[in-house]
Formats: sequence, C-alpha cells, structure tokens
Amino acid sequence: MLRKWIVFAVAVLLVGVTAIPGVAQENVVVEGLVNPRGMAFDSEGNLYVVEAGNGGEDEVATGRAPIPVGASGRVTRVSPAGDSEVIILGLASQGMGQSRGASDILVTDESIWLVLGETPTVFPFSMGLVELSRPGMRIQQFIDLYSLEAAENPDEDIVASNPTDLAVADDGTVYVVDASCNCLFTWTEADGVQITNTWPIGDISPVPTSVDIGPEGDLYIGFLTGFPFPEGGAYIERWSGGELAETIDGLTAVTDVLVTDDGTVYAVEFGVLGDTGFGPGQVVRIVDGSAETVMGELPAPYALAQDADGNLYVSINSSGGGNGQVLRVGM
Repeated sequence: MLRKWIVFAVAVLLVGVTAIPGVAQENVVVEGLVNPRGMAFDSEGNLYVVEAGNGGEDEVATGRAPIPVGASGRVTRVSPAGDSEVIILGLASQGMGQSRGASDILVTDESIWLVLGETPTVFPFSMGLVELSRPGMRIQQFIDLYSLEAAENPDEDIVASNPTDLAVADDGTVYVVDASCNCLFTWTEADGVQITNTWPIGDISPVPTSVDIGPEGDLYIGFLTGFPFPEGGAYIERWSGGELAETIDGLTAVTDVLVTDDGTVYAVEFGVLGDTGFGPGQVVRIVDGSAETVMGELPAPYALAQDADGNLYVSINSSGGGNGQVLRVGM
C-alpha cells in the first residue's frame, strides 16, 4: 500500500507548477518541446533531448480516473548551429499531467540508449532500456526491467517500475535508477540485468531519480523527496566500491545530478511544493557539502547535460504542454 503513495508522489511532482516569469531568450537553445526530460551530447556536438510527450487519444482505466496514453514521446536533435529535428517518434507516453514515458538518453558513437519509464504494458517497449544503432536507428536490444521487478520485488511492496535515469561506466556496465522499484539496476553483456541495491520505504520516502558517475568511478545517486516534498528533504548519495561513502543532504526534489570531470557535483531541484503547486526550481552546485545556486527561478526544471567545452544545459517546463525549452546555464 505504501508503494502506491510513492508512485503517486512521483506523479504529483509533474502535475502542478506555479506560473513563473519567462527566461531570458539569449539562454534558450531550443524551444517548442513537449515535456523535455533527459539530454545528452554526441561526439560531434549535437544535443539530443528526450520528450516525454503528453499521452494520446486512448485511455487506460485506473483506480482514480482514466489516463490518456499514446505514442507522443520523441527525441529531438539540435545541431551546434541551433537547427533542430525530430529523429525518433512514437515513444510510449502517459498524460494527465503525469507525463510519464521516455525519460533519459545516452549517446555513443555506435548506439543510442533510451530509458523508457512507466507506461501501460499495452506498449511493447516500456519500463526498460532500448538500445538503437547509430546510424540506422535499428533496435539492437530491449532490456526489460519491469519483469525483473515483478519476479524479485525486492522491497516486498506492490510491483511497479519507473526507470528514470542511466549512466554507463568505463567498463561498459550500465546503471539505471528506478523511482517506483526504489532500486538500482545494473546490466552487463556477461551477466545481464540485476537488481544491485534497494532502498527501504518509510513514511516519507525519497526515491532515486538520477545517477551519474564521477571521475574516480564513484556513483552519485540523486533522490526526489517523498510526498509532500518537504523542503530540504532530498539528498545525493555517493557510493564507492559498492559502499555508501557520503550523503549530501539538505536538497529539495532532486530530479537530476551531473558530475564533471573535475569532480564538481551539480543537481537540479525541481521546486518547493506550495498551496498553488510547485514554485520555481534551480540548478545548484555542491560546495563543501552545501548547495549553491547557479541558476534559479526556473519553471519545472528537470535534467542537465554538459557539452565538450564544459557548458551546462538544463531542460525546463518539463510538465507542461508544448512550451518546453533547453537553456544554457549561466555560469
């Protein structure tokens, strides 16, 4: 029963956002996106943006109200010159404010990895990872995370899977955090997919929403505060050699974490929940264990990316209609 509240809490995060003044146009890299989430650069400087979409015309019955679903998720590529084009269409999307679906991307010279979040099981590819070839965009493999959660159910609560972020280590190990399973998956060619860590659930349970790998190989895992999202109730864990080495706390509603080559940790705080919805969020830098604002007053920020020159980018308006944008972060 408790897990249902955790799943609901993740959905609530993307339901209501208080109106926030617009951002400076000189910072806008691309606009007109539909619920932009994770991002990645390729070796040629192209930016790839995952759009969760806004559901569709079909409906799936739930215990509360029918949820619109469809195939409106997609991936947009933005060239270094600023030209944008949709390169992947038809990804599963769940609307009704929750806007679940595709959530993250990683691009290598040979492949595009997509994280496909929680959507109804009527879709052939959801709640897992799909690897596409470059070039050609042919499906190389689908890694089913939901089936492993259903088989093992490590926290012994209701079966649910909502993968949200991935990172790949130098040895090829793929790490995926799952906000509904409340766990960390790993995948290797030799061993396949495994659940390697599970976090306990409590009265207000932060759930893992983001993962990155530091220059020394440590894992950094960001946690979204559990409902009702108390200010300062989120944190980032650093894992080294399979052991918890550090907890960076005092954060709020963390949706992404990024670690630079020099070990600097950045995070996205979605915002603070008030009477009229979520207030503005921000990009923060961790300095001596505390958060320092790098860019604030952001409407529904979600994810970070870094280009080859060290510039940071953040996706915003991640829970609205077609007004999603990617901004260059002023450093």
